Amino acid sequence: MSKASRYKLQSIKKLALVGLTVIALGGLLWFQVWAPFSPQHFPLTKVLRPDVIAVAPGVYLLGKSSPAAVYLVETSEGLVMIDSGLESNASSVKSQVAKLGLKLENLKAILLTHVHADHSLGAAHLRSLTHAKIYSGRADAETLRAADSREAFLSTFEMPISIHATPVDVELDGGEVIAFAETRFSVIATPGHTPGGLCYLLERDGLRVLFTGDVVQNLSRPNRGMMGTYIASLPPLFGGNAADYLKTLRQLRAMPLPDLILPGHPQMDEAPQNPQLTDSEWKALLDAGISELQLVAARHEVDGANFLDGTPRELLKGLDYLGNIGPLGLYCLTTSEGLVIVDAPGESSLVDVVSERLRQQGRSPQPIVTVLMTSAASEASSGLAEVIRQTRCRVVVPKAAMDHFRQRFSDEINWLTEEDLTSIGDFPIRAIPVTGPHGASLAYLVRSDEKSILISGRIPVRPSVSVIEKLRRLLESQKDGASEYLKSLGEFSNLRPDLWLPAIPTQGRNANLYDTEWQEILEQNRQALLRQ
Repeated sequence: MSKASRYKLQSIKKLALVGLTVIALGGLLWFQVWAPFSPQHFPLTKVLRPDVIAVAPGVYLLGKSSPAAVYLVETSEGLVMIDSGLESNASSVKSQVAKLGLKLENLKAILLTHVHADHSLGAAHLRSLTHAKIYSGRADAETLRAADSREAFLSTFEMPISIHATPVDVELDGGEVIAFAETRFSVIATPGHTPGGLCYLLERDGLRVLFTGDVVQNLSRPNRGMMGTYIASLPPLFGGNAADYLKTLRQLRAMPLPDLILPGHPQMDEAPQNPQLTDSEWKALLDAGISELQLVAARHEVDGANFLDGTPRELLKGLDYLGNIGPLGLYCLTTSEGLVIVDAPGESSLVDVVSERLRQQGRSPQPIVTVLMTSAASEASSGLAEVIRQTRCRVVVPKAAMDHFRQRFSDEINWLTEEDLTSIGDFPIRAIPVTGPHGASLAYLVRSDEKSILISGRIPVRPSVSVIEKLRRLLESQKDGASEYLKSLGEFSNLRPDLWLPAIPTQGRNANLYDTEWQEILEQNRQALLRQ
């Protein structure tokens, strides 16, 4: 063999030895780093299916938890869970951990993204079983411990569940790093969906995984309000804040793109999504939320956040919401002649209540000169006799219910009907006769500050499960109740109110109406009754 041939053979042997060494070291590295985090029955999955799946080595989606996702991370020091599901006994979470072949007793920490029940209710039980520490944003921690607000836990969703206190071991402000050996979780303060909302950025061996909670609920382009931003349009008691949320999304947009985005509700996507987004996909998703929140914040700035949440406030010049009496909202127009109130709920103290609530707003009380009745419902007129006795005011009632009112109130009263009404003091007004759940009713269309205000009484309702069920029961007790109600909805179909003041405000909603919201409310009422 020639010298050149021998040299070539030696070179090949050296290259082969180097190659085998690299393979061996690579295998050792895989065994030491990735193998402990890769159960054989759970190969990596590219999309977030509603199942128990591995999305990265040692990072799992417990996708059978509903309605929110729970994630689990293996570390060499034990298991770390992100959120804990809706079930107080964490039954589904426990069975999914068992399906992975992992031991629940190795759970070391539960990192809560926010207070909402579908993300937090399982944490207390899991802590009692494993002694894992519960981590939460500081601004959500006291709410978790107190468990005294269904609104804070359930938002506007009606669920037949009990809420309970959740102990918080570690309160977080954002900026902290929670380390479990080779695994680090950077804590990112992301208020807006709730005051103490957090995202967690996992970093391990070059992999960066962002757990977003409901700051980003799902990964496909959301419909309006379905990014988690819906809560920014709700009154403060629900914990959302448009300005904070806007800052949060801009903060996430400025961060380097994570390798994986793991949202709070991946099952909301019509088709399972790949959590490995491109930079343009990630920014487009965030931009959709930023655009919506900019609009909400701008509307609050211009129109006011006119929430009908029990807190008295001026809605427009000369138009006040004076809070509630029982379930009924108390509305008041201030005219050059005096005060005009809508309905007369409560008992003998109504005149004093109106005066006191105006004083609380720094307003000088005036005499009540007119009461606009929306219906003959007893709770709407329970304080009427005393108001009339004290003020001798005019009373506007539905013409079709005039006999009912005359029989109940025998005193000499200055009755008016819709046929007599063209204005109230300085306000142009039109009375609209309709038939609601309490029979003959009136809605009032008022103009003020170049805006149209609809005072609608008990028709339509803002749909929710409990409100619709109550409405159905009332209508079923009346002859042709549902058909009359549906017919009356048509009286509102050509209206475009800027503010809507129902007799019974629900969920403290904003009185302001935007876009196609009014038509959507009417259609929801129609569909709810047609399905019965």
